Formats: sequence, C-alpha cells, structure tokens
Amino acid sequence: MRDAASTSDANADAYRDPTVDAAMGDAGMPSGDAGTGDAGMMPMCFQPETGRASSRLTISEAAAAGGCSTAVVRALSDQLVEEINCLAPGTMARIDGIAGLTLGSAALPWIQAPAAVGLRAAIADRGATLSVNSTLRTLPQQLLLYRWYLAGDCGISLAARPGTSPHESGLAIDTSEYTAWRPALERNGHRWHGIGDLPHFDYTAGGVRLPGLSTQAFQRLWNRNHPEDRIAEDGAYGAQTEARLLRSPSEGFPIGAVCGAVDTSAFSVDWTLDAMGYVLSAMPPMTAERVVYAIDGREMGEGTRAMGFTLPVGACMDEAGHAIRATAYDAMNVEVASRSAYLEARASNAIAVRPRQGNEFEIALERPSSNVAAIEVDADTFVLRDSVSGDVRTTRRALRYAFSTLGTRNLRVRLYDADGGLVAMREVSVTLVVTP
Repeated sequence: MRDAASTSDANADAYRDPTVDAAMGDAGMPSGDAGTGDAGMMPMCFQPETGRASSRLTISEAAAAGGCSTAVVRALSDQLVEEINCLAPGTMARIDGIAGLTLGSAALPWIQAPAAVGLRAAIADRGATLSVNSTLRTLPQQLLLYRWYLAGDCGISLAARPGTSPHESGLAIDTSEYTAWRPALERNGHRWHGIGDLPHFDYTAGGVRLPGLSTQAFQRLWNRNHPEDRIAEDGAYGAQTEARLLRSPSEGFPIGAVCGAVDTSAFSVDWTLDAMGYVLSAMPPMTAERVVYAIDGREMGEGTRAMGFTLPVGACMDEAGHAIRATAYDAMNVEVASRSAYLEARASNAIAVRPRQGNEFEIALERPSSNVAAIEVDADTFVLRDSVSGDVRTTRRALRYAFSTLGTRNLRVRLYDADGGLVAMREVSVTLVVTP
C-alpha cells in the first residue's frame, strides 16, 4: 500500500545553502558581519505573534486537506514509534543506516528487526540502490491513506482499514521499483502482493504479527494527554479510538512516549520551522500547566496546556546562535522545572541542541546540505556516542547523550559526506541547564 510522494518536499531546499559555512566562534556567532545592519547590530528576530490562531492541523483537517503525503503527520508518527518501541522493545530496527537504501520523505526509518536483515540482504544481492516510500506505518498515517483511498484521491489503488495493515506491524515495504527489485526481494524473504497493490512487499521469513500495536500506542498517548477522556488501551480500532484520532494534533501531543513508569521530571523542548517562522514547543512535567519561553534572555510569551505548550515566535534567519530557556509552572504558579536549548537560525547546516529527559540532550543538524551524510560530536574534546544508534559517527545527523556534567560545554561538530570525507567542522559553546 503506497504513500504518494509529496510535491512540497522540494520546498525544504529554499532553506538550504549549497555552500559550506565557515566555522562558528565560541559564542555561536558568525565570524564575519553577515546579517548585520548598517550599525553593525544583528537584526531583531523572533517577534512573537499577538494572536494564538494556528494553522497546525488536526488529523481530520489533514485528511480533508489532501496533500497526498503522510509527512504531514510525521511529528505525531515519531511519538507513536517511540511508544511502539516502549510496548515491544527490541522488535523494531532502524534502517536509515543501510547502505544502498533511500527512504521517501514520509517513510519512517523503522521495520521489524528480521525484516531489516532481509532488506539488507536483498540490497546486497542485487547490488543497486533501493528506494522505499513506505515502511513501518503509524495509525494516523494509515488513516490518511485509507480516507484518501475511499475518496478516490492521490492515485491510491488500495489501502487497508486502520488497524489492519501489515505496515503497522513493520513487516511491509512499498517501492515503485517493484519490477526490478522483485527477484532480489523474493529471494530474501519477501512476498510480492501482486496486481492488486503493485508496490507492496510483505516480509514472511520471520518477525511477529503485531495486531493492534500501532492502535494501542495511540490509545496510550491519548490517555496520557487526556486523563479526563480516557479510552480503552486494548489495541482494538473502533469508533471511540477513531473519534479521538481525528481530533489529535498532527504535530504531536504535549506529552510524548513514556516507557515503564511515568517520569514526572521529564521535560523536553523542541521547535518547528514553517513559512511563518519558528514555533516553540515542550513536553514538560505532568504537573505543569504552562511553559514560559525566553530567547537570548528576552521573554517571548507562554504556551499553555490547552495550546499544547506551543508558542509561535516568528521568523529569523540571521545566521546566529540563540539560547532558549523554557520554564514550567504548575496551576499555583510555582516553578516546576527549567530547561535550556540552543537554536541556530541558519539557512543550512544549523546546529540544534534540545533537552530530552533528565540530563539527556540531542545535538542535531537541521536543514543539512545535500552533501552531509553523517556527523560526529565532541564535548570539550570528549567524543560522544549516540544513545539511539550506538554509533560515534551517526547517519541520523543527530546524537543523543546524557551529560554527567552540565553548565557551559564546548561542542565540536564534524560533518561528513557519504564517502567519509570531512565536509566541515563547526564549534559552538552552549550552556546546558536542567533544574531541578
């Protein structure tokens, strides 16, 4: 069952600079005066919107809007994949590091571990590059495809009802190159669906059928964010689950995946960039009712629980680094916790540092130039290892690490191309804050 390619994906290139940027100084500022005004001052950035009207879509609105790409629900899908990995730890494996595999803009980098082995073997068998446009599929992705299929939109010839697709178990892939790849895939554990769904292959040589896993992951996320409107966490897709799914935010819930007992101290900070500028967001401790955001010490406003702890802060592309502070308060206006983050408002190869849980931070490359395939990160000359992939040089172009020492850390980020050649090295100084 295929996912139509997004025609809007090329718009991301508008943010990319094909040149490799010079190294940054300790303050995270450009070494030259690019982006400054006549007086040599940086232009004012991040003007918060006066209203809180939002163009961010619910799943129902995304389905009605069309667009023909499930990338519109990518943020929510990422949360659901994390929840799936909580429910079935070790079952899914990342595939974005497989040599010779390219993923479409809407394809999640996960399938079941045995299927990943079979996919790697098929690529080695044929010795060519395989392009895949659908892999593990989350419940909102399946709902969008099913609704577009019923409406006769997007050229979708077949889509399973939500809760029933093999993609939701991580045992299926779709490729538009099905004719060329059919022999190699079939020799390595895959079965072609055939004329009814030409791009679709099921992995049948291993793995486990996981009926309802994606549905149960959604039910858990919904209940965690809506204790006043709980639904059964039984993995059964019915009218109650669908009604909540349609009302869910495409950009994800305020409180994301939790493995095991709820960590009441968890406090992650994030942001997105669209045509209107940056939107800050957070998943604060469960006792929080609002989060106040400041950028470079200037208070920008607050995001409340009712608004999903989000705050639009406007556009900025001054090529500089900016310190973000997010402070959570409870219903009695008592400070619960505070976290720091770092954002570079650069057109390409922007370094971002986001807090996740406890002392864990993610150091990532945003809007990477096309020749960057992997990154390495040093903190005060100590080489960091990605806690997600286990690699020092990560093709995710992002690295998670739990710091034993916070405060001001000097980060050195090395950018590599697909052949392992050094493209650039960037240095920034960031202050990591976790309170309490």
